[in-house]
Amino acid sequence: MRRLTFLALVASACLFAQPSLKAPLPKDHFGFTPGDDYKLADYQQVVTYFQKLDEASDRLKLVEFGKSAHGKPMYVAFISDPQNLEKLDRYREISRKLALGQGSREEAMRLASEGKAIVWIDSGLHASEVAPVQHSPHLAYRMVTDESEETRRIRRNVILMQIPVINPDGLDWVAHWYRKNVGTPYEQATLPQLYQKYAGHDNNRDWYMLNLDETRAVTKLLFQDWFPQIVYNQHQQPPFPARIFVPPYAEPLNPHIPAPVMEGIHLIGAAMKERFARENKPGVLSYWGFDGWWNGGLRSVPAFHNMHGILTETAGAGASPRTYRAQDIPERFGNGIPAREPSIFFQRPYTGGTWRLADAVEYMLTADCAILNLAATQPADFLFKAWDLATANIAMGKKGKPYAYVVPEQPDRHAMREMLRRLQMAGVVVQQARSGFTAGDKAYGAGTYVLPAGQPFRPYLMDLMEPQKYPEIRSGQSGPTKRPYDVAGWTMRMMMGVKVDRVDEPFEAPLNNDPDLRLPEPSLDHRDTSSYLATVDLLKVGTKVRWAADGTVLAEGKSPAGEFARAAWELQMPRVGLYEPYTANMDTGWTEWMLDYFRVPHTMLKNEEIRKGGLRTRYDTIILASQAANSILHGVRLGEAGRGRNPGEAAVQQRPEYAGGITLAGLAALDDFVRSGGTLLAFDAATELPVQFFPLPVTGRLRARAEGEADDGAGGGFYSPGSLLRMTVDASHPLAFGMEKEGYLFTSGGQAWDVSLLPEFNKGEREVKSVVRYAGKELLASGWVSGERAVLGKSALVQARHGQGQVVLFGFRPQFRGQSWGTFKLILNAIYLGSARRL
Repeated sequence: MRRLTFLALVASACLFAQPSLKAPLPKDHFGFTPGDDYKLADYQQVVTYFQKLDEASDRLKLVEFGKSAHGKPMYVAFISDPQNLEKLDRYREISRKLALGQGSREEAMRLASEGKAIVWIDSGLHASEVAPVQHSPHLAYRMVTDESEETRRIRRNVILMQIPVINPDGLDWVAHWYRKNVGTPYEQATLPQLYQKYAGHDNNRDWYMLNLDETRAVTKLLFQDWFPQIVYNQHQQPPFPARIFVPPYAEPLNPHIPAPVMEGIHLIGAAMKERFARENKPGVLSYWGFDGWWNGGLRSVPAFHNMHGILTETAGAGASPRTYRAQDIPERFGNGIPAREPSIFFQRPYTGGTWRLADAVEYMLTADCAILNLAATQPADFLFKAWDLATANIAMGKKGKPYAYVVPEQPDRHAMREMLRRLQMAGVVVQQARSGFTAGDKAYGAGTYVLPAGQPFRPYLMDLMEPQKYPEIRSGQSGPTKRPYDVAGWTMRMMMGVKVDRVDEPFEAPLNNDPDLRLPEPSLDHRDTSSYLATVDLLKVGTKVRWAADGTVLAEGKSPAGEFARAAWELQMPRVGLYEPYTANMDTGWTEWMLDYFRVPHTMLKNEEIRKGGLRTRYDTIILASQAANSILHGVRLGEAGRGRNPGEAAVQQRPEYAGGITLAGLAALDDFVRSGGTLLAFDAATELPVQFFPLPVTGRLRARAEGEADDGAGGGFYSPGSLLRMTVDASHPLAFGMEKEGYLFTSGGQAWDVSLLPEFNKGEREVKSVVRYAGKELLASGWVSGERAVLGKSALVQARHGQGQVVLFGFRPQFRGQSWGTFKLILNAIYLGSARRL
């Protein structure tokens, strides 16, 4: 596409008139125009530009609303007419009242007429997708200075909440890494670390569990303070050769998303597509990949809150231009839609040429203007619709089926409170009983928590409490089932191991609307997740902590002296090493999050540290998060050029200092570590390494099934695209202390094993024990699974002796995205046992 000057770029995206205010041009501030080839603005440059706009214009108000994981301020820019900004509190209250379904229909209509549409546009969540942040100064400048009729109407009727940098830490890491490499053979090299402290790309998978600082800060703005009617989340990964993906989303549809919300999303998508067509911008794709099923992303969670969650994916993810030839264009997309010929959802195919960062910026500005203009033409409709949906949800819930979800007192009070706190953060009404009551023929005591189904965000609550049943959408009568975009099941109570009772019929109870959700004081009850917090706190101050043979946690001076003396293990402060590859492994990041949450001391182990050996003198336990064995061993090989993501793109070559893996020397060091008495934990795909190379006497039952392959019932057909499965647990085994005999595990791939040792050889330094098994029947609890016969009753967690030490094989990811609290105990038990002294 053509190279654009800044003014030409903005003029092509919106009807641009001469600026009337003395706001600084982006180029005058940055020293270049954001979007220029080979240039990336960093966090400080972007934020100081918005601060200058705040000083220069009464049409923009910049407000800090949170901190990033590394302490950088996060800002929202409110952009509207000055008189609107002067009454910002009033318009926020109008939006809140309508979103919560408060007041009569007549009052709601009056408030909708008085209010302003609230539109959210954020930039830079996935920091390696650089165009959204580079576009943000242009959008703000245009909205502050432009005097076209369209922009005046937008400022008059809309309050734009613009988040110029939603991932401050990641922006700096990506921008500075690119600056270091531009003009060298490593210009396209990937960042060798996660671009969010714990989550990397998974920072857009945290929007219902709310583990991350950034997610919590944004969630408060969205679901407690402002309740915008449109939430627009920008990304940069459309399928090639599309130039941008816009709604409508692909099948399947989550039945809990209100139909008017999804139709509103379609309306907004149509407005964007129509504008792209009028501006002669080709390559606009819809109805591909990004589905309407999943709950957990920044564009999907709002839809369960009666808001219009909008996702776009614009082409190109870097600042280096890319040229595509006609022969680089494939004949079809992955879903079979022609890529070279017009179709309903790809009306003007992209035919190739040079694609620059400025082109991506231009496309994003077009999408911005389409959304803002639509909101400005019918603000009252968007506002009243929020009230209409909220009151309908309240009325539907009061009819029952369900009437409420009741959360009774239970052993793991910490996990229970954490679940309720996260629900409340996201705007869910949580109540607490002042005295006992009866519901559904069951008696509950004072302090019981109640989640009424009759509440404004009923769809969100129900989606997190009820099991998911993924619809098997096929191409034709016998074609393969369409796979989900992300995961298939995520039922929160199952994820967190929290008991919740569904009550269908109405009941009376004395309920407090201001519940006590403070986390309880850490307990020594092994069934309570907080026992690990109590343990580490006691060890830090020198108090002896022991475990009895049945798992009872005993503390010197706090437990009966006789029981303490007869304990089986004395715990020591853990010495944990967590392998951190240069391939930016998100599963490693989430493992680090879990260790930090439970205050477990640990060291991040790089390739060099493992290769030099002598690990047993420094560590008791080493953790390999889920990662293929070949990747652990070899990483990105030195001097080898990886393919570009799409045809015609430059090869990727990593810098020498970040090339390679642990190598065979590291493998030998890990083997020596375990044989010398260490404990190695391996999650999911990482189990390939010890199973294959130590080796261990277990036989894997599974292999991945190819697309469309039939279930053969013998391991070739098993497929779990992120689902909750039932498990049986040997609760008497030390690794399972505190666990119940039955529960749920989450798997998005998975391993299963048979023990290959004959019984007479299964002892001593080769002993293998199964601790967790996949259920023998009714395996699926939430989501979708295919070929389940391959794993029924098979081992999902195995303890294998290897010399003087042990390998603990997890056939699933027990800390998945920091969400699977129900299996955290399995990891923490293994860590503390790895450092414990047998008495």
